[in-house]
Amino acid sequence: MDHEDAPSCERHEDKVPMRLRSMHSDSSRPDTVVGLYECPECGYERRRPIEATTAA
Repeated sequence: MDHEDAPSCERHEDKVPMRLRSMHSDSSRPDTVVGLYECPECGYERRRPIEATTAA
């Protein structure tokens, strides 16, 4: 995931990009991976789905 695709932390007025800490799969939704993001300034964590695509 590119740096510009990362979500911004909701706890700051300025745009503070969050860092991807880990990715988890969901067996009920095999095409979706959930990313766990953390704010480098305040430690706030947020989960966000990441669409997985496969090249043919």
